[in-house]
Amino acid sequence: MDFSIERDTDRTGKTTYLLLGGVFDRSAHRDLRRSLRDAFSRARQGRVVLDMARVEEISGECVEVLLTGYTHALRGGHGYEVTNARGHVRLLLEATGLCPRREEDTLYAPVWLSDSTADVA
Repeated sequence: MDFSIERDTDRTGKTTYLLLGGVFDRSAHRDLRRSLRDAFSRARQGRVVLDMARVEEISGECVEVLLTGYTHALRGGHGYEVTNARGHVRLLLEATGLCPRREEDTLYAPVWLSDSTADVA
């Protein structure tokens, strides 16, 4: 296994962080999907933040999991953010729309901009 997924939460339990590292090849997509599903269940209408700072490579299967996670966030009223991607991983995620093209922008489900639980479906 050439990848790692560490989970952390903030003090309030409303934000779940997934700290990803290593090579997310085809064999990693099941673990990534499971970790993301668990993060959404723990966040309970909060937000899920995926920190990609230590990711060296990412496969199409794993990008699909991240895109599915974004769709789930929008439909379920969760915040969703992919942060700190670098190099060719960032370029790939920019091409899919998961990472913004400018560093100061972020991609998120709009519901967590305010404390309301707006219907985004």
